[in-house]
Amino acid sequence: MKQSSRLYYCSLCHAQSIICSHCDRGQIYCSDTCSKEARLKSCREAEKRYQHTSRGKHKHAARQKRYREHCRQKVTDQGSVTPIDDGLLGSVKNKTVEVDMGQETRLIRCCFCKKSVSSWLRSGFLRYYRTQSTINSSYLRPP
Repeated sequence: MKQSSRLYYCSLCHAQSIICSHCDRGQIYCSDTCSKEARLKSCREAEKRYQHTSRGKHKHAARQKRYREHCRQKVTDQGSVTPIDDGLLGSVKNKTVEVDMGQETRLIRCCFCKKSVSSWLRSGFLRYYRTQSTINSSYLRPP
């Protein structure tokens, strides 16, 4: 039996993605690349906000002062440039492969684990409800 899956749009690139219930942990990004890019964007925005505070301005000024001192002490000479023999790369023929998808049925796969999933897709998260047997009885009021 194929696993249940969720259809969603990536919050960064807006690509349509499918994720199986086994891999689904509430993802909002289609891949690690989008996740890392969104994290970098979030960190940059936080750094900008921090540099607008008085503490951030003082820290930035102190770091720039240390950097200028370091550059003042650093003295280097330029070395001679070695000549390049041949800067051209050899040409390579592209190989194209034609695939006939006429009679094959297309499988729907999870974007993360690449396993085949059911064609029935849900748009929301799975909700796991706690039953009476899973609730600790010490938190319940006596009747």
